[in-house]
Amino acid sequence: MLKIMITGATGLLGRALVEQFAKEPVTLLACGYSRAEADTHRLDLTDEGAVKRFIETHKPEVILHCAAERRPDVSERDPEAAKALNLAATRRLAQAAKANGAWLCYISTDYVFDGTSPDYDEEDQTHPLNFYGETKREGELALLGVSREFAVLRLPILYGRVESLEESAVLVMLKQLVNQAPTQQDDWAVRSPTSTQDIANALVKLVARQQEVGDVAGIYHFTGEERMTKYQMLLKMAEILGLSSQQISPQSSPSDLAKRPKDCSLSMARLKSLAIKSEIDFEQGVKYSLSRSGDALVKIGLVFDLK
Repeated sequence: MLKIMITGATGLLGRALVEQFAKEPVTLLACGYSRAEADTHRLDLTDEGAVKRFIETHKPEVILHCAAERRPDVSERDPEAAKALNLAATRRLAQAAKANGAWLCYISTDYVFDGTSPDYDEEDQTHPLNFYGETKREGELALLGVSREFAVLRLPILYGRVESLEESAVLVMLKQLVNQAPTQQDDWAVRSPTSTQDIANALVKLVARQQEVGDVAGIYHFTGEERMTKYQMLLKMAEILGLSSQQISPQSSPSDLAKRPKDCSLSMARLKSLAIKSEIDFEQGVKYSLSRSGDALVKIGLVFDLK
């Protein structure tokens, strides 16, 4: 039975992968750190010895590396911590994987691009605008420097089942719908909100391809098909929930600490050539995510019925 190790298994994307792969005939090694519980292996990816011992002991055949410092503003404030996890830990994990014959797929970001020339192909020149994007691109280079047979999967902004709204840069905006005070939301940057369930489905197919054919290597892009600003996402979520959005106004210029690109829309040419594509649209994905995130919504006083 195929043995799959998932780092960041307690995070937004990692939980979706654990849930989806649990339906497959595989053995899962779900790894987390700060939120690791009884069914999760507690593993500090910045501890080189611990990483080597874990992989040597458990011998995973596939490693899906989701763990990261994913918040651009936090990365700007604490660059050393971001680099330790996004770059150094990735390189050590790749080295341990290669030494033990495992295949590794590294989750990266559309923020490796500067947002001036969408749609971006997998081979297009990267030019990150913020430190987060820099560390993720350095992580890509480190991984592929260890083995050209490993894979990188770049993703855009994510949403899915959350334990707290802060886990998703999409769903956290729901707080603005509950708080009736006038506020603004970015209507400048174009994003491609993507369901973690959609990504998990795609990764099941990608891992199956690697096991059957063994040719999954290099850089791939996966993205939701719809493009919208955060302001447009918020209006759509208000419509889905039947809530007023009159208190929200569009903000026409960026205001984040870390510089954001204008439009990093990705081309999915390589995955589509393998018959792997996005299958969940924004409305469908949001409804599913909200229906599975009741506790997080109750905490902000949001009660709803999506039937």
